[in-house]
Amino acid sequence: MKLITALVGLFLFATAAFALRGVDISQATSAAAFQCLKRDGYDFVVIRGYESVGRIDPNVATSASHAASAGVAVDVYIFPCQRCGNAAGQMTTLVNYLHSHGVRFGTIWLDIEGPGTYWSANHASNTEFIKELLDHGRSLGAHVGVYTSKSQWIPITGGATVASTAPLWYAHYDGTQNFGDFSPFGGWTHPYMKQYKGTTSLCGTGVDENWRP
Repeated sequence: MKLITALVGLFLFATAAFALRGVDISQATSAAAFQCLKRDGYDFVVIRGYESVGRIDPNVATSASHAASAGVAVDVYIFPCQRCGNAAGQMTTLVNYLHSHGVRFGTIWLDIEGPGTYWSANHASNTEFIKELLDHGRSLGAHVGVYTSKSQWIPITGGATVASTAPLWYAHYDGTQNFGDFSPFGGWTHPYMKQYKGTTSLCGTGVDENWRP
């Protein structure tokens, strides 16, 4: 029993030691802010690269450059415009822009939220749009994940499993840096990352806070 207890404690310590904290942003963020975030233990950022109105976020390249200079790893998210159509075109526009502006990034996250506001009432057409984003992003060589939550995914897609092979970044603002609150949905049985705190200010900039093991 003592051995088991010791092994469990070692596992928990190792998990905590390798866990990472990060932020996501939807506004221009300065070099000084990223330096401050890095000093405070935030190791990665997810930067909005494409806006829900159907255009590139003009701040993405500069913010990514500031983050990289501070030693903060960069991911990017696309807030797609479903009513604009042409999911493949939106993904192509983003990927080409990032490459042409020298943005080095790990994952492109599909921001899937806002049923009734950013999405139609048709589950099948919404699901097909998401699938097109995912498939086309992969065809362009990007690593693509999904940001959503059960309360958003089910009203938008009806609970479709079309994206279950992609990593899941889910939102639940309970303030805890663990997956103990996670309940499977959409074919996902285990998440990759959690947004545990929303709309706060760190180092003088507006962020959401995230954690991954």
